[in-house]
Amino acid sequence: MALLSSRRFRDFVRKIGDESGSIAVIVIGLFVITVASLMVMTDVSTLIVAKRSLVQATEAAAQRGVHTLDKSSYYQGKANIFTVPLAAATHRAHPVIPIDCNRGGFEVLLELRSWSNDESDLKWHQLKGIQLVDYQCDGQSLAIQTRSEVNLPFKVPFSSMESVFLRASAGTINQVQEGFYVFGIRLR
Repeated sequence: MALLSSRRFRDFVRKIGDESGSIAVIVIGLFVITVASLMVMTDVSTLIVAKRSLVQATEAAAQRGVHTLDKSSYYQGKANIFTVPLAAATHRAHPVIPIDCNRGGFEVLLELRSWSNDESDLKWHQLKGIQLVDYQCDGQSLAIQTRSEVNLPFKVPFSSMESVFLRASAGTINQVQEGFYVFGIRLR
């Protein structure tokens, strides 16, 4: 019995000292690390591109909303031939162009809907529709916040996370560009 156990012990020591196949373990380990890194980099790059697309959509919607002129407020002012030269001579800022907030909100929603349903190359197709979270308009400036859900190409390991919510915000104001205009043409 002692002879059998000493023989097993020697076989065990020989197997431990044998290094054949150890490279295979290292190669498999490096392969797993490489694949996991590629999956993480793909998810991160998807989020970066989706965030940029959401920001572009939000900025486009804000620009479309701010370009709704409140005609009744705009044409209330008393302007004459001396208004622009006098403002240029005194270095007085031009007044802000008033925004029609109701129509501006409608235009913002139309632009966001257009981006959500668009199949062009400008839109990142992993976005699941763009939602308007907040809309603020005071008649002179406009600010909006949006959010969208993004599907990740690879499920995050050890979690049930398959998608992420992204948010974007943009604000804008509509101002007259400084200069001297004659019949709508800027001379200076």
